[in-house]
Amino acid sequence: MLVKLSMKNFKSYMEQAEIDLNATGYEILNDTNKTNDNILKGALFVGGNATGKSTVLKAIRFLLELLVWQINIMPFNYLCFFKEAKGKMKLEYEFFINREFVKYEIECDEKGISKEKLCVSNKEIINRIGQNGIYIRDDEQEIAIEKLQFNQSAVRKVYFDTKFIDNTTLMQWFEFLEQSVFVDQFGKNIFKSSGSSSIITYKDYFEKNGVKNFNKFLNEIDYNQTLEYTNEFNNGKLKFNFDNNQKDIIVKRNEMDFALPVNMESDGNQTIVNILPIIFDAMNNGGMVIIDEFSSGFHNILEEKVIKYFMKNSKTSQIFIVSHSTNLLSNTLLRPDQIYTVDFINGKGSKVYRVSDSKPREAQNIEKMYLSGVFNGLPNIK
Repeated sequence: MLVKLSMKNFKSYMEQAEIDLNATGYEILNDTNKTNDNILKGALFVGGNATGKSTVLKAIRFLLELLVWQINIMPFNYLCFFKEAKGKMKLEYEFFINREFVKYEIECDEKGISKEKLCVSNKEIINRIGQNGIYIRDDEQEIAIEKLQFNQSAVRKVYFDTKFIDNTTLMQWFEFLEQSVFVDQFGKNIFKSSGSSSIITYKDYFEKNGVKNFNKFLNEIDYNQTLEYTNEFNNGKLKFNFDNNQKDIIVKRNEMDFALPVNMESDGNQTIVNILPIIFDAMNNGGMVIIDEFSSGFHNILEEKVIKYFMKNSKTSQIFIVSHSTNLLSNTLLRPDQIYTVDFINGKGSKVYRVSDSKPREAQNIEKMYLSGVFNGLPNIK
């Protein structure tokens, strides 16, 4: 699980900013929102438009693109170009995997990647400077890494060459990353590592798992609708047959003898069918669920239900979301140490604040305090 993320000169984050997923001393939601290892199961980012909320999520996405999505990224596109910016772009990630800490650091300049370092429990595994590096195996044998391209990760190269078969922790780290998913709600796009067992679309999910557990969730939140995954539907009045005998989702109203194929449903129901299976798959199998514009397509109450369900049922998964729904700023839903507000300050760029640093009491109304300006992150609108 992700424990810490640090950014400097990354897009709008010119000065160093840190996201900490270690739980603080709050007692609320201890049984659901954090693990037994005191790691939080996710975080919410709120703030005005164009302040840098989504950029935090892009820092996590950068890691996934670089290491597991097989995308030839251009680090140049992630640099901070403010005239006040000095130094290289630097990102640091710390994970807790297999009861060990995995720390990955990367630096980039205009050319591309200039430095990389990967450590497991403070033991150096990979060290790259420029186009060359070394990989130190578990048996202490050093293997040279040479002639790397400036947009090529040394860690990714070693993984695809060796699968880290001599290091169980790094194997599990890559499994965690490969299971992670990035959801762009506004653009209705889902990004995930491909593979024979990967869940990429809702059809993948329902083909593998059926609809029982998904309908159980809909019943738990009193959604009053159920799904059927079939190649035809006939209730005596309405009949559907899908092309080439392919299966698809039928949405049924529980209190009416009525149903529609999902592609004829409302935008909200299509969002539920498209997005939630991907979230639930990651929730059940480990990994990170990263959702930009979480409030796009979901009703406020449904947002709350999804977050509560995730926190209650996830074991080795985390969810990171950006939303403009201030109703999510509630101590019944998220702990103060899971909420971050974001501002953009001229001359300094994006600044991120952890609500728990202001030490609100557990009984206080976080939403009202935020809207009154206590925690920063309000749009500068007069």
